[in-house]
Formats: sequence, structure tokens, C-alpha cells
Amino acid sequence: MPSPVYNNPQKNKRKPMKAILLFLLACLALPLQAQTEADSVTIRGCVTDFQGLPLDSTTVLWQGNGFRIVAQTLTGKDGRYTIRLPKGKYPSMAAVNFQRYLHTAPAHVAEADKRLEFWGWDFIADRDTTLDIRYHRMEVYGLRAFRIPGSVPAYQLFFQPQGLTRMQKAIEEHPELLMAGKDLSKTEQQPLDPKALYLPLGPAADRAKITVWIDGEEVKILHKQSVTLYMTDRFCTNAYLLTVDRPKQDNALPYHVFKVELEDLANGDRGEGIYYLEKETYVTGQGN
Repeated sequence: MPSPVYNNPQKNKRKPMKAILLFLLACLALPLQAQTEADSVTIRGCVTDFQGLPLDSTTVLWQGNGFRIVAQTLTGKDGRYTIRLPKGKYPSMAAVNFQRYLHTAPAHVAEADKRLEFWGWDFIADRDTTLDIRYHRMEVYGLRAFRIPGSVPAYQLFFQPQGLTRMQKAIEEHPELLMAGKDLSKTEQQPLDPKALYLPLGPAADRAKITVWIDGEEVKILHKQSVTLYMTDRFCTNAYLLTVDRPKQDNALPYHVFKVELEDLANGDRGEGIYYLEKETYVTGQGN
């Protein structure tokens, strides 16, 4: 004969108490979730090469001071990525496939199949954004944009071209140039030696195809020139200083987004980079 089943009144009392506690915890979590969503934004996009082919297994990352990674994600087979990012201003962000990156690619990867990185500078994550990225064998490194007060109404752009074809040759001839991953913040620099070697990692300005956009609008390049950039006391390389026109249309954002595409006409290395320039909000004087 089966044993009789008895109801435990204490156990039955605990059930509604447990439900109440779960309900209270859920209510407490809702404001925290809302606050988290308010303090972060969604960045999404697609990473491709310059023929439009999607690049999978590409790391897209955002960095804080000292190039420390704050957040990162991987692209899928279709080249697409999505990431939830804390709001704020990031010194840099990048896209790179470490299996094909110059400094981390396995030994079996052919030199012609190696790649560099896409770089974005002073990235402002203040709203949901679509960021599509293209990269190949050229970096638009250290991109900066600024205006000269009292000068012509135009923007100045400075950046260092770093082409993989030229870089491989320079590193092969001078292995001491390999600085990737090294902390140079405490290195004591010496003045450039008059006999220092000039090793251009990008083409001369007149042998480079450069296109500039501001807020998605292509702008005229009014002037471009090569400048000498210090590397160590024994080596220097080339950089560019461009003067570009202003966009015809302004945007409603508190910043401008500059995009530069660069191609080395001698070897076909291509790349692009972006820079966020916050709009000037100076005090307005009388009569202005």
C-alpha cells in the first residue's frame, strides 16, 4: 500500500515568500539594467578588404591609455561585428586579424598574405554607431586633425603612412626598428644624429593617392607635403601634412569624423583610418 502524501504547511508558506523575494530582486535589477544601457552604446559594422570581401576572425578593439584594451569582439564569417561599449572617449581603436598580422602571423603565412591594422583615433562613443572598416597593407597611423587660428578656413591633417611592403624591407635591413609591443614611455631620447638614416615607410606625398572625407563628405586636398619624422637618434621616416577644405554641410554632432584613405602607387598597399575632432566651443566675445 502506497504511503500517504502529507502537505507540509511550513513548506507551502515558503513558496509565496520565495516568489516575493524573486520579484523584489527583479525590481531592483531593472534600474541597474537601465543604468547600464544608458551608460553604454552599441557599435556595429562590417570589416572588409578594398574589394568588398568580408574579413572574418578579425579582432575589433577599443583601447584606453597606454593602448590597454578596454573592449573587443570578433567578426563573423560575413565580416560583421557588434559590441556594447561603455560611453566615453577612447584614445584609439583598431581592427586586426592576428593570424595575418605582421608581428603575430604563424610562420607558414606567406609574406604577401600578411596585413597591418586599421586605426581610429580619439574615438567618441556617445551614441549607437555603425562603423564599417576596410583594411589591407597600409596604416594611417597617428592621424590628427586641427585648425590654425587666424589662418585660412581649412583643416590640417597629420599622419604617418606605414606600408607593409616598405616596412618589411626596412625591418629586414634594420631589425632594431621592430618596436611593436615595446613600452617606449621611459626611453630617454637623443637628438637626431646628422648621419641618421632616412627610411620612408610610405611613399613620397606625390606618389601617394590620398582621399579625405569629413562626416562622410569628400573634401578637396588643397595641399600635401612630406615631412621628416623622428624615430630614434639613428633613424627617421616620413609623415604627411595635408591642408584640406571644409565640408559644405555641417552636422548636428558635437564632433567631426575625418576619414583618410591612402594607397601607395608604387606597390598597391592600401589602408584607411579615422579621427574624431571635437567641435570648438569657445567663449563668444562682444560683436561676434
